[in-house]
Parts: sequence; structure tokens; C-alpha cells
Amino acid sequence: MKIERLIDLDDFEFDTLLITYNQKDTLSLCLDRISDIFAALKEDGLVGGSQVYGIRGRDFSYKGRTYYNMVFIGVTEDDSPRKIQLQYGTAMKEVKRLKGRKVLMMAAGEKVSYWVESALRGLYLADYQFNKYKSVKQADYNIEVGVLTTLEPGDFKLVLNRVSSLSQAVVFARDLANEPANYMTPEMLASEAAKLGEEYNMKTMILGPEEIADMGMGAFLAVAKGSLEEPRFIVLEYNGRVTDKEKLALVGKGICFDSGGYNVKIGGGMTGMKCDMSGAAAVLGALKAIAEAKLEINVLAVIPACENMISGGAARPGDVVESMSGKYIEIENTDAEGRLTLADAITYAVRTKRATAVIDIATLTGACVVALGDRYIGTFSNDDVLMQKVIQSSVLSGEAIWRLPLCEDEYKDINASMIADIKNTGSQCGATAAAGFIQEFVEGVPWVHFDIAGTAQSQADKEIFTVGATGSGVVLLYEIAKSLEKPHKSY
Repeated sequence: MKIERLIDLDDFEFDTLLITYNQKDTLSLCLDRISDIFAALKEDGLVGGSQVYGIRGRDFSYKGRTYYNMVFIGVTEDDSPRKIQLQYGTAMKEVKRLKGRKVLMMAAGEKVSYWVESALRGLYLADYQFNKYKSVKQADYNIEVGVLTTLEPGDFKLVLNRVSSLSQAVVFARDLANEPANYMTPEMLASEAAKLGEEYNMKTMILGPEEIADMGMGAFLAVAKGSLEEPRFIVLEYNGRVTDKEKLALVGKGICFDSGGYNVKIGGGMTGMKCDMSGAAAVLGALKAIAEAKLEINVLAVIPACENMISGGAARPGDVVESMSGKYIEIENTDAEGRLTLADAITYAVRTKRATAVIDIATLTGACVVALGDRYIGTFSNDDVLMQKVIQSSVLSGEAIWRLPLCEDEYKDINASMIADIKNTGSQCGATAAAGFIQEFVEGVPWVHFDIAGTAQSQADKEIFTVGATGSGVVLLYEIAKSLEKPHKSY
């Protein structure tokens, strides 16, 4: 999709017009008969409130002249970045339904700099398609967006650069997670990570099974050993401020396919399990955006990549394994595998790389889906100061979070094992139990856990989403990293 700033309306022959209206049904544009058309649509209940509705140009005319397509968007400049982004994403779906190709958008008002970036990102992300494996490709359908705006050219260019960079990072993550598991193996995921490291001159380390074993990562290997596909331990280091000792670790769950192991998933439970590496995809997407923006912060990306499969060598319920931390883990359920891989990855980040803050992101629990559905990212933290940064970043990114309780006081024995230091499934509160398990390995370092089990995939083509991977967490992680940048000292 091409987006450009317009100097004069005569320079852009549009076929589709985006028109916003607020809660008082005041239109952003009253050209010709637009007010009459809006009133008629409102009478039919098609617009009003926060509805988005498009009408095809050929369906009506005025004085013998066929009108352009119109898409009415219920939104105000005071709405949240998330609301604006989703509404403009829905508008893009309407543009495509109407087969519009050249879209005119107005961006004016006192608060235009606040909302225009979210609006453009909504348009961009809603235009995403993954059709790599369709033998009959759809004809190229390139949409151009012309923006008539009061923003100065320099300011608009900065906004457009941010929109393009962050949107491309989300698309990168979506592409990784949408790949089928027979292609996106642990080895291939490592290869994609290595390409990213080379492109942005980042230090890269890829470890195979023997090296992983030498590091004592028994929890990670317990998950990986049932598959014919070898595991890979992926580490990327972005050093945007080498003089700073502080280092943010982003740890992403990289289960390239999850069968559930001997606690096998039943029914439709395995559908979509190629996306069980969405946490890893989010970390790589965020790192791409961080490097593109040249943020002045040190970021460590750690991804334990493997498959959770069934074979004669696979881990069994009741097995006990030793983690890199030295803690013994009872594997009560082989389908609670992600937290095992994250345990060793976080130990590596904290002990070996001396990370001063850790954020892990994973499609971890069905319990989180039950609790929050597909709209909110389940969020846990042991540090209220870091959590304030996360809350602010959530607002800026347009990615909704909901903080849930950890295994403290009321739930402190939830992961207790009779024969080992800890077991990998709790007695209740599945999402909290999983977060509490991971917390046992952060060793007091400020830490946040994002459970994106509900938000990582979309079942419908709506708003900014297409059926499949959503790229959940990419912009959120980027905004958190940006919030942790330190100002330069002035002497």
C-alpha cells in the first residue's frame, strides 16, 4: 500500500473517500450531497455511534453524475489509539469490499498529530494478506492513500516513517507465524533470525542440541526430544547503547508445532498450532522495529525453538528433569511445554547475559483465552515500576492488556510438587499458575509475562486483522523498549 501527503486535491484522482463522523454525527467533510447521503444511511441504521459503513459509488448519483465510493467512520480525535486503529482498519476492509483503489483521507484538526499515526497504521495492517501458497494468485491490487492534511511535510514524513517501520515489523511477524510447520521448523526459524541479525548487524548465536545440552538446559530439551526436528536456541543482541550496563531481555516462546506430547491435544485442539511460535515471531518483529528506529537501548532476544511431538523418546507425564537453574521440575502435563522452554531461556538471559529486565511473550495457556478472549493480552509482573511503563506502552501501541495476579499469598503453593522442586502445572488458575512457574526462574529481576494465547490469531477477517496470525505484541514490545531509553546527559 502506498501512502502520500497531498498538496492539492487536484493532484489525486480518488475513487473512494473516507469520511469521519463524531458522536454528534458531525461530518469531517460536507462536499456536495454527502450530508444527505449520511442522513439516509443513518435512517436505515447503517451509520451512527461508532459504526463503519461503505457505499459504492455506482449505487447512487447526483444530477446525472456518478459519485465516488464513500466510507463513513464513527470515530473522534479524542478516541484511544487502539479505537482509532481498529476503526480505520475496518474502513480499509470496506474499501476493499468496494474495490476502491485510490483513497482520499482527510487529516486535520488541533489534535491531528495524536490520531493520524494510529489511523494510517490501521489502514496499513488491514491490507495484509498471506497467499504465498495459493497456486492461482489474485491479481495485484495495490491501494493508494492520499492524505490531505494540516500536518507540515516534515512532521508527516516522520509519522509515515514510523507507520511504515512498525507495520512492516508486524507483517514480518505475521508472515513467520503463518508459515506451515513443515516449512517453519526450528532450523528455519533460526535461519530467519540469522538473516535479521545480519541485516541489522546484530550479534547472533544459534545453538544445536549438543550445545544446548552442554549448557544444562534439561527443561528445554525435555520438550524437544520427541521430535525428529532438532531444536535451536536462538540469541540476538542489539546494542544501541554500549556504554549502558542495563539490558532488556525479550524472550519468545518458539514452539514451531505443538501436538501436546503424550497429553495429546484432542478434537480441534491442534488446529492452528503452527502459530505456537507467535511469541518468537513477536520478539523478532519487535527487534526489527527497534533496530530500524536505532533506539538507544540494549536488547537481548532469546528464543528456544523446538517442536512438541510424540515418539518413543518423548517426555512422559511424571518425568523429572533438571533445568539450567538447577531446579528439578516434575512434568505433570506434557502439553504445558512452553513454560519449560521459557524457564531455561530466562535463566540464560539472567545468569549468562546479565539481563536487568526480562519480558517474555508466549501463546501459553487456554485458561487465559477463557478469561480474556481474543481482545486482551494477559499480563503479569513482579515490578510495579516496570508495569507502569507497560501500561503507557499499551496505550501508545493500541494493544490492550489486562493485569492478572501472580502466585503470591493466595496462590503461593499452586505449583507445588511432591517429588521435585516444582511441577509444570498448577492445581488451579491456569494462567496464573503458568506465570507463577515462570516467575520461579527470573531470580528477582524486574519481569513481565505476556500471555498472547487469545490474541495471537484471528478467526475472522475484521478490523486490522486477517484470518491467521495477528503479530500480537510486536508494537507493544517496541513501545516498551522505547520507553526504557534514557535521555542523554547534558554537561
